[in-house]
Amino acid sequence: MEPTVKVVTVPFDMGTANRHGTVQITLAPGRVGENTVEAVVFSADGGISSVPELRLALTQRDQGIGPLDAKFKNQKGYWAAYTLRLPMAGVWTLDITVRTTDIDQVTDGTGLHIAP
Repeated sequence: MEPTVKVVTVPFDMGTANRHGTVQITLAPGRVGENTVEAVVFSADGGISSVPELRLALTQRDQGIGPLDAKFKNQKGYWAAYTLRLPMAGVWTLDITVRTTDIDQVTDGTGLHIAP
């Protein structure tokens, strides 16, 4: 049986000092249907980092689904979406966009297997 929570870490690097780190994304229950998604941004030194905007889009390229916008809301220390509906199992691409200033942003991604 697969775990009921999926956790992935996505590194990002804007190529300038103090503009890189990781985003930890937790998807529960990590299955087809309604999911809760929470994300925390960490700076390069491992501390929690506050960013003005964080976006997550999910795509299942094999089936031509997406991108689905997670519609993150800033929860004062982390970002969350409580009603993300994933319509089918398979490998989904998670594209996370981190905006660190008014003009600087970067998008990086990773794959995640979603169970039925």
